[in-house]
This record gives sequence, structure tokens and C-alpha cells, in this order.
Amino acid sequence: MKPIHTIIKSAATVSLLAFSVFAANAALLPISGDFQADHFSAKVVSVDQKNHVVVLEGTEGNKVSLNVPEDAGTLTNLKAGDIVDTTVTRSVAVALDTNIDKSAPTASSTKGIEKATPADREHEAFRQVNVQLKIKHIDLKNNEITFEGPKGQQKTITVVDPDVQARLKDLKVNQSVRVTYTDSIQIKANAAK
Repeated sequence: MKPIHTIIKSAATVSLLAFSVFAANAALLPISGDFQADHFSAKVVSVDQKNHVVVLEGTEGNKVSLNVPEDAGTLTNLKAGDIVDTTVTRSVAVALDTNIDKSAPTASSTKGIEKATPADREHEAFRQVNVQLKIKHIDLKNNEITFEGPKGQQKTITVVDPDVQARLKDLKVNQSVRVTYTDSIQIKANAAK
């Protein structure tokens, strides 16, 4: 298993589990989380090495032309007839920090990439974004919360989940909500038979 694959899985798992661990200390309460994974395969129709363009054909015969960034690695081991398997994962974890914090909202990101090589036909990449939002207003009557983001922008959202609506009364202005987004992609080219 590639090191980046371990990092991708760890990043998604830690994002979702960390909030549960911190919840035991009653400082960070999990609000919600979601994980999605999609897998698809396509046949390589053509490879334009010079222009870094690959044409793929899906299982229903639909063709799509992809401009592959040069920093994605080499295309020399990709040939017409190869099957490209792709797995895309997305996760989000949301937690409430029960401490009142006067510091400004923050944002940070991390990313990693493992390029395909002639010896290894697998390409992997991940990106994780952490955002800390500040609660600025709570409207219990309309089930709305106004957040302030890292750049000072404010956004009001309507809470539609009845379980979360029931917990709105426990929120306080200036509490933080931490949101972690993790995306990853794994692409493996299998030689034509």
C-alpha cells in the first residue's frame, strides 16, 4: 500500500473520530458527519502524450476528453484499451466547541499527492480543509444560526434536521463550530488484456 493511501484513509478517519474523542472531554461535541465514496471504471480510447489529453469511454459508451495536468505524472504507461479505475471519497465532520472563544475564525488546508510512474500505474491525491466558524447570532424561532467565517463574512443558515434543531437552545454566541472537509482520489490504470 502506498504511503499516500494510508494518509488519505487516516485523514478521513481522524476527521470523523477526533470529534468523538474530544467529546469525552466535553469541549468538542460532534454535530454531524458524512462520508461518501464513488467508484467508476472507463476504457482508455486514446492518449495524446504531447498535449497531455486522455480520451475515456464509460460503460455506456459515453466518451470524455480529459486534460491531465503535467504535474499528475507520466502518461507514457497509459495505452488505448487500458481500463482506468477511479475511486473518489469525500467526508465532512462538524463539531461544536463548547468553550466561548473570542479569537477570530480560522481556516487551514493540507494536501498530498503520489504521482503515477512508469513502474507504478497508480495516482493518488488528497486535500483536507479545516474551517473554524464563529456563532454570531442564534434565532430559535426560525431555527437559524448566523456564522462568521475566517474572512469576516457572515452567513445565516436554516437548520432543517429536527435533532439539531432541538440542540439549538444549548448554543451560545461566540462558540466555535469546526468543520473538516476531506477529499481524495485514487486512479489506477490496468493494462489492456
